[in-house]
Amino acid sequence: MKPAQKITLAVLLLLFAAVKILLLLWWQGKQSTVHALPCNPAAEGCRFDGTAHLRLTGADPHRPFAATVSGLPPHTQSVSLSFAMRGMDMGFNRFDLHRDPNGIWRNDTLRLPVCSLSRHDWIAEWTVDGKRYQADFQTQQ
Repeated sequence: MKPAQKITLAVLLLLFAAVKILLLLWWQGKQSTVHALPCNPAAEGCRFDGTAHLRLTGADPHRPFAATVSGLPPHTQSVSLSFAMRGMDMGFNRFDLHRDPNGIWRNDTLRLPVCSLSRHDWIAEWTVDGKRYQADFQTQQ
């Protein structure tokens, strides 16, 4: 390879890296802030955005359970929920909630991911029209 070709290749690689870094910075800037709430969605539930309320009913690592979100404005377009653990990748486990005739968003077929370490400390992460929230909860052993 000629020296001019090496220089051209090096410049192209540097340009590619710069574009990649700029795209990463742009993408990170587009991510919405996660609002961590000091509540337990599996016990008293979590109030957010003034009137909205998330509640997990019967959260169990071994069987399906339910989630409801009430008090959202009628123009709300989407509500989803997923579960994580600190320091662990729990894979993709997003659940969409659907609005019932009373305006309550629900899903009665949620399942927690399998934890190979038998931990019971969970993080509920929910999104309402792109706005993100999270709260910690525990399941029974």
